[in-house]
Amino acid sequence: MTIRHNCETHGCYIKKMTPDWGFLDSAFSNKIRVGDIDGIVEANGSLLILEWKTTGYPVPTGQRIMFEKITPGGKITVIVIWGDPEETTTTHYQVFFNGKSQEKQEADSETIKDFCKRWETWVRGKPALKDI
Repeated sequence: MTIRHNCETHGCYIKKMTPDWGFLDSAFSNKIRVGDIDGIVEANGSLLILEWKTTGYPVPTGQRIMFEKITPGGKITVIVIWGDPEETTTTHYQVFFNGKSQEKQEADSETIKDFCKRWETWVRGKPALKDI
């Protein structure tokens, strides 16, 4: 699935199709705020969450903590991808798995694609939830 939106003919996608979750800011304690997921894939009961960051921007502390807390147990993997979103070119990636993060590594689009293929092969080799 490719998501591209023509703002000139249909208006700005972000403004037209993304709600302002600010009305929920006071629903949560401390600095907790609603976030978005840039991409997600399910295979054999496991999730791969894809998070895009523009080159030069770090993973915010709260998001890093969330990734570390949702990944123990091996059913959820998060890959953070850095690059140019307009050109869809990548420069780096970092994986969060089993509550830990790997070091940030250089990566082009083929490297990211290869990671996703290896992730699916790995999760398809694990028993499905119904088989456990």
